[in-house]
Amino acid sequence: MAFAAWTVALFGAIGPARAANQISLIRDAEIENTIHEFAAPLLQAADLDASEFKVHLVKNQTLNAFVTHGMNLFIHTGLLMKAEDPSEVIGVMAHEIGHITGGHVIQREQQLEATQKNLWLAYAMGAAAALATGRGDAFAGVALGVQSGMVENLMAFSRSEESQADQAGLEYLDANDISAAGLLKFMRILEGQELLVTARQDPYLRTHPLTRDRIAFIENHVKASKIPPGSLPKNWDVEYQRVRAKLFGFMESPARTLQRYPETDTSIPARYGRAIALYRQADTDKAVAMIDALIRDVPNDPYFLELKGQVLYESGDAEMAIPPYRESVKLMPHAAQLQLGLARALIAHGEPAELKEAERALEQALRDEPDGASYWKQLAIARGRNGEEATASYAMAEYALRTGRNSEAKFHAGKAVQTLPAGSPARLRAEDIKAEAERLLEQEKKDRNR
Repeated sequence: MAFAAWTVALFGAIGPARAANQISLIRDAEIENTIHEFAAPLLQAADLDASEFKVHLVKNQTLNAFVTHGMNLFIHTGLLMKAEDPSEVIGVMAHEIGHITGGHVIQREQQLEATQKNLWLAYAMGAAAALATGRGDAFAGVALGVQSGMVENLMAFSRSEESQADQAGLEYLDANDISAAGLLKFMRILEGQELLVTARQDPYLRTHPLTRDRIAFIENHVKASKIPPGSLPKNWDVEYQRVRAKLFGFMESPARTLQRYPETDTSIPARYGRAIALYRQADTDKAVAMIDALIRDVPNDPYFLELKGQVLYESGDAEMAIPPYRESVKLMPHAAQLQLGLARALIAHGEPAELKEAERALEQALRDEPDGASYWKQLAIARGRNGEEATASYAMAEYALRTGRNSEAKFHAGKAVQTLPAGSPARLRAEDIKAEAERLLEQEKKDRNR
């Protein structure tokens, strides 16, 4: 579902005093797939497996992007909204991929204490736990109890590492006939912040040391390059402007979005942003009418259909939400988030045949994203309403274990073990979950007694 949000507590409860240090993550299939599309040729040039590359969207208005081990890219929404041209984002990604191929992330880990290593791991695993709640409200957020200064220490690279990543990134851009002018433009933005007090600087500048030599190196490369600016595929700019319109639509107030995209702007991205703003104003009829117009102009667009499904579902009309969700899934059967949106609408409407369809959608989502916790939760709901108590208990055990609810995991796994056929794959997995939950509960007890 568009702009799904989730909550994961990897470091315990977070009190009001630490609210400023919370990190919020969002999921959106369109934005993630667009970033993947931009990254694919860079990863190929770097001889990296694109299927291992994971994109995580951090809800934060500042400029930042960083990588962790496991080829995880975390990119702030502020960077996507600030960068007017996709070449800027692609340049930043090329640089970050340079950190991966340079082994800098591994070097950081080796220099950190065990507790800090766990923080790296928490970031890398964040997406695995990302779908914990399956909530549909946009940007509810995920709270990771992490001190911002600690995060910056983990992400900080040396000047020599930055230079190495620059050189590698430029090679990856050149290999794909992509101008480095976008990266240079981004560096110029950072250069303008150097005189600001540290608290006002964007975190990218604080964790990626900027030097005059670095800028001069990139500038000279651009001047000597035969690759002209604006050499990206034409469709990439349209896709990127849609990403920005979606971010503005969901993150800015509806009034500001409507001001940013006035009715005189008849472009696809502008109409997209206005439709989202109208939806957020609870003007469902106008929002749906505008989305329908977009679908007429761009038939078979899975993301417009997904948005229509979301608007109808969240306005309380699950029955009418099902057809557009079905169409979006037909167009992108391996987009787990679209399968989740369809399943939620089917479960809400609740006809027996629809509950079985919801099960199939969620099972497919789990094949595509095996670590998605909320798929297990919704699967448990669908099975439970269909009277499949044994497999529902097993699904709830999977959900509980993946979201740190160890007591619940033990309870539901125990029920599943008692009722599932002996020797069946689900029964064997339930036994493993029960044993793991018991081990974790025992560890929690020992930790409390220390």
